[in-house]
Amino acid sequence: MKHRLFFMVLLLLCGVQAMNAQFTLDGRRPFYDSRTHIYLLPVPPDYYGKSIKLSFVADDSISWVTQDSWDVTDYMYFRKLQSDTTYTFSYWVWPVGYASKLRFTSLPVMKLVGDIGDEYVNGEVLMQFPEDTTTLRLNAKIKWAGSSTNRPWYKKHNYHIKFLDENMEKMDVSFYGLRNDNHWRIDGGVIDLGRVRNKVSHGLWADMARKPYYSDVQPNARSYCRGFLVDLHVNDKYRGFCDMTEYLDRKQMKLKKYDDENHVFHGMLWKAKTVTMQTLFAANTVYNNYSDNWGGFELEYPNLDDVNPTDYHILSDAVEFVANSTDREFQEHVGEYFDLPVLVDYYVFINVLLASDNVGKNIMWACYDCQADKKLTLAVWDLDAVMGQYWSNEDEYYHGPVVAPENDLKDVSSFGENRLFNRLMEWPEFSKQVNDRYWLLRKNVLTPNSLIRRFSSLYNMLRAYGAVYREEDYFNHSTDISGRELNFSNELEYVSDWIRRRIAYLDNNTFKREDGYVMGDMDGDHEVGISDANVLIDVILGKDVTEEMLFYADLNGDGEVTISDVNALIDLILSR
Repeated sequence: MKHRLFFMVLLLLCGVQAMNAQFTLDGRRPFYDSRTHIYLLPVPPDYYGKSIKLSFVADDSISWVTQDSWDVTDYMYFRKLQSDTTYTFSYWVWPVGYASKLRFTSLPVMKLVGDIGDEYVNGEVLMQFPEDTTTLRLNAKIKWAGSSTNRPWYKKHNYHIKFLDENMEKMDVSFYGLRNDNHWRIDGGVIDLGRVRNKVSHGLWADMARKPYYSDVQPNARSYCRGFLVDLHVNDKYRGFCDMTEYLDRKQMKLKKYDDENHVFHGMLWKAKTVTMQTLFAANTVYNNYSDNWGGFELEYPNLDDVNPTDYHILSDAVEFVANSTDREFQEHVGEYFDLPVLVDYYVFINVLLASDNVGKNIMWACYDCQADKKLTLAVWDLDAVMGQYWSNEDEYYHGPVVAPENDLKDVSSFGENRLFNRLMEWPEFSKQVNDRYWLLRKNVLTPNSLIRRFSSLYNMLRAYGAVYREEDYFNHSTDISGRELNFSNELEYVSDWIRRRIAYLDNNTFKREDGYVMGDMDGDHEVGISDANVLIDVILGKDVTEEMLFYADLNGDGEVTISDVNALIDLILSR
């Protein structure tokens, strides 16, 4: 006991700042954050609440380790281990004593190593998984991702990663059963006060969108990205939780490969990079096949370096058709140029999200095989400025009128100038398909509660693994967004209210039913008022009602009619 007390006195005399001590815990070296002096180690979620012993091996330079004033020899002991607890330990590297901290997570922990910036640099990726006791080390080329989010002074960044083998050649890697590829992306939710809007939106599109027109020959084609959350370190600094995602490219969409041997184009992919008359399908211009961009579109596949020159005629012909065809020509032939069921779903999707940044840009346009079919389909991309979030970094746009859920998408974006969707919605057959599709999805995928659960389930997991608290603490509750506060509880409350109000607005405005019925219309007069609240109370008390009436009564979309639906109906009446 005397030598332990002596050590503690020396520790106080020498100072409590930590160094990056070299030791293994549970067979791995925990990743270290040099700013907070906190080590982070992933463990299985069933460890929480249990008393756990983890094997401990220190490097020779460490001569003495104590945990809670007890000597550590070959293990550390954690009584009722918790993810939101910071555990302290002390160690001696002669002639200095140090104090440091340890935390646990059940997200994979990832570390990027390299002098990372706007251009690809050779680096290393280290990964630890809660299900394993090894550390995966991979060579990679790494750079920042995004155009407006890669400012050097930002606290968080998005990243591109291209994995390499020991010979520094391209190497495909798969995680958790996702795609096997060398190109991956890390999304940090840089301009998103909730950090997960992009992830939630890709999941929503995956659940509501129909497969592209060529899915009979490519059933695994995806017009979205999947991913998994990680706790990220960059060099020796913690960078919060991020989404490690697949990359949206030819391989993801299963487009037919370019014929290198015969120099024949097949699959084509373009990204609408900026809003122009061309990306809005409102006017055509002459293209240059020796350029990797045209009219606001950026060439994604095949790469210009591989095929120079490229061929824009499929995309240009579609723009020309939309911009200049007669109404009769448009309605008779638009299905030859575009994947109409997917466009129906996308129209519903961007209206539900109020996706102001995904109308004339941030859309991937693809042709499966231009030799056989000129038809274009689309895929979703860059969905962080949705559901009450705006793309600008100006303070007044956050939680302000421009992103209020009662807005028409045309009033807050270039949607009103999008000639493709304008002409489609002027066509009664298409507009009816849109309305019918919304109300079909409204019964399950697009109920307010199901949309809110997409956020709450993620946050519940992130809280359980301690990631919410780590991120808020590490960034001192601040963001790169005009000094706005980082507070996940407040943001969940905001987005939940936003979703309920948004769906109510769409029900009664954008997608108002042709038969006059609206959500909450219990008495059948095609209006919502106090009389409907009285009928709704009768329903709750056991009055016989039809299945259709029960649907209109379930305003919060939780599959049952309760007093919470009465409260939702009253809110709806007051907001009208």
